[in-house]
Amino acid sequence: MNPIKYINSIFGSWEKYDCMDIRPIEARVIFPIPRMTSHFFYTEKELKKLRRLGFSSVIGEEIMKRIESLSPIFLKNNPILLFDESPFYIAQAIWQHYQPTINVFIYKGGIKGLLKEAESIFKLKYQFVILYGETGVGKTDLLKNLEKKGEQILNLEEIARHNGSIFGNLSNKNQPSQESFIINLAHILSGFDKVKLIFVESEKFSLGKNIIPLSLTESLENGIKVRLTLSKEERVKRLIKEYAGKNDFKIKDGIEKLKFRIGKDVSSQITCDLEQKKYNKVAERLIEYFDKTDSYQSILSQNFDFSLNNLDIDKTAEELIKNLDKKKRLP
Repeated sequence: MNPIKYINSIFGSWEKYDCMDIRPIEARVIFPIPRMTSHFFYTEKELKKLRRLGFSSVIGEEIMKRIESLSPIFLKNNPILLFDESPFYIAQAIWQHYQPTINVFIYKGGIKGLLKEAESIFKLKYQFVILYGETGVGKTDLLKNLEKKGEQILNLEEIARHNGSIFGNLSNKNQPSQESFIINLAHILSGFDKVKLIFVESEKFSLGKNIIPLSLTESLENGIKVRLTLSKEERVKRLIKEYAGKNDFKIKDGIEKLKFRIGKDVSSQITCDLEQKKYNKVAERLIEYFDKTDSYQSILSQNFDFSLNNLDIDKTAEELIKNLDKKKRLP
């Protein structure tokens, strides 16, 4: 029999458990918790009725039947961690039903506890290497190459499902809620070796609707800063490869949103080029715009530890690792 009922901390040990979100259907739809299974077996209305009438009522018996139907999951002999909200009404029922023979635990903090614990993860000290560079320089491709070489990377765009610009969601992916973004981000960070370098792309304070936590932004500011460079011609080629023909309608919508920044005549010309599939001209004009934005100007104001040309991404990755080793990177 397992005497431990509550678990107070989960980040860093998440993988030890089969994590199960057993909140009401409505709560899980509005705010899904990443990296855990969900079983939609009761509603908010049923929960209110259950709390009013108790488990000896008809609704109570029905809920217990549904809990019993989950037995194949609990018979796998893996430790199970239940995520519920205080006073953990359903979690308590599940725990009492299964815990005599199966390791079942309840996460004590609820959603607020998860977010508070995530914030503590962001405040830890990390050794970040931040990649800077203009639009089309290949920062994301370099990150992926570094990951293949066994390096630790933090892909903020992947976590937010957004590329961080007005054209950042051409694949029409649904972005996570801010809470889900924070929890997933903290989960990934908690799995890193903090004495080793973590490579991350320089981003603005937000990616689409997801805002990077201030405490993490402060840590990023203190990282090793690397400037990536590439000729305008090569940047145009990369933009065409990344965006051309992927979602012209979405690109057109983005150009429309830029109309008041770049001027009606210029936006009309870019739209015309796009409709005629003159992607080279579209990319050239957009690069001209992005190179004049505050994001580009902020790159010029930074003090970099070193600069690398990113024409050959594999060679750039090797040279980056070599340069960092020269800076006496920690083992």
